[in-house]
Amino acid sequence: MLASEIFRLLFGFVAVLGMIGLCALAAKKAGLASIAGASGGRRRLAMREVLPIDARRRLAIVRCDDAEYLIMLGPTGETLIDKNLNSAAAEDIAPAPPENPFTALGGFAEKFRAVKKAAFEPDQTSKAA
Repeated sequence: MLASEIFRLLFGFVAVLGMIGLCALAAKKAGLASIAGASGGRRRLAMREVLPIDARRRLAIVRCDDAEYLIMLGPTGETLIDKNLNSAAAEDIAPAPPENPFTALGGFAEKFRAVKKAAFEPDQTSKAA
C-alpha cells in the first residue's frame, strides 16, 4: 500500500508539471510571453504593417528604435529590401475621401429627392387661397 501511494503521488506530480509545461508552451505560441509590461520598459521593436504578396510571401515594415525597415518574408528566408524608409512622407499623404455610394446611381437620387419633395410638401397655391 505504501508503494501505491508513492506511485500515485509521483504520477500526480509529473502530471501537474506536464500541464504547467503545456500551458507555458501555449502561452509562448500565443505571444503572451513577450508583453511589454513584463519587460518594464518601452518596446524597441514593432511590426508597423504587413502586406501579403502571394500565398507564401509577405512584405513587412519593421520599426526598430527610430528606423524603419522593409523586409520580404518568405518560406526560404528573409530579404532586406530597404533600410531607410521615410515614415514622415507616408504620414503626410492625406487619406482618400470616402467614395459616395450614390454616385453609381447617376441622377436617380436627385430625381427621387425632387419627387419626394413634390409629393410630401404642401402645395403653395392651396395655402394662398
